[in-house]
Amino acid sequence: MKISLRVYLLLALSLVFAAGCSSLPGLRVLTGQETVDTIADQSAIVSDMVMADKSGTTDPSLLAAADRVEAASGAVDIIEIRKDPAADLFTVYLLFQPSAETQDTNEALRRAVELTWQGMLQPSEGSDIMSIKILVPQAVPTLDKGPSFVGFVAATFDIARPDAVAYLSHRPNTIADFVDLIAQGRLAYVQPTDSEFYEGQPNHPVFMLAQMEAELAVQQSSAATQ
Repeated sequence: MKISLRVYLLLALSLVFAAGCSSLPGLRVLTGQETVDTIADQSAIVSDMVMADKSGTTDPSLLAAADRVEAASGAVDIIEIRKDPAADLFTVYLLFQPSAETQDTNEALRRAVELTWQGMLQPSEGSDIMSIKILVPQAVPTLDKGPSFVGFVAATFDIARPDAVAYLSHRPNTIADFVDLIAQGRLAYVQPTDSEFYEGQPNHPVFMLAQMEAELAVQQSSAATQ
C-alpha cells in the first residue's frame, strides 16, 4: 500500500469529529434546513427515548455484551444494538466521546471499534456484516426541558464478520493495521455527506448523556456566578 494512501485515510479518520461538528443544529438552522424549535423538539424526543428505562427491552446477552464493551473502552456509550436476520446485518449505534486527556483520537477510535467487534462476536453469530455507527452527541437547549441531546452520525464502519474475526486473531494491531483494512476494501468507512440525525429506537441504558448534562449544568452555574 502506498504511504500516501495511508496518510489520506488517517486524515479522513481525523475528520470524524469535524463531520459531527459540521452537522450541528446551529448550522442547519442558519442554512434553512431546520428551525430552532424543530431541532429542539427533535432533540427532546430523542433524549427522552435515550434516557428512558431500557430494562427488559432487549436480549440480556446483548445488554451484557454492551456493558463489557463500554467498561473496556471508557470512551463509548452504546445506545442501540440491532440484529437483522433478514439482511444478515448486525448494527451497533454508539456515542464516541474520548476524554479530554486523550492525545490521539484516531487511536481511541480504533480501540473503540475493535473492542466493539470483539465484544459483539458472539451476539453477532449468524450475521454476515457487522456495522458500527459512530454518533457524536450535541447539547441543544429547549424551553421546557433544559438541555437535551441529539446524536449525529459521524461515521459508519462496516465489515464482513469473518474479516473482523481474522483481524482480531492477529492482535496486537496498530492504527496502521486498521487503516490497511480500509485501504484493502475489507472495512468500509463512510462519512455522511449530509447531516444524518440519529432517529433509532434505543435499547440500551445510556449514561454518558447524564454525565454531559451534569457537566453542562456546572458550566452554566459557574458562568452565571461570574
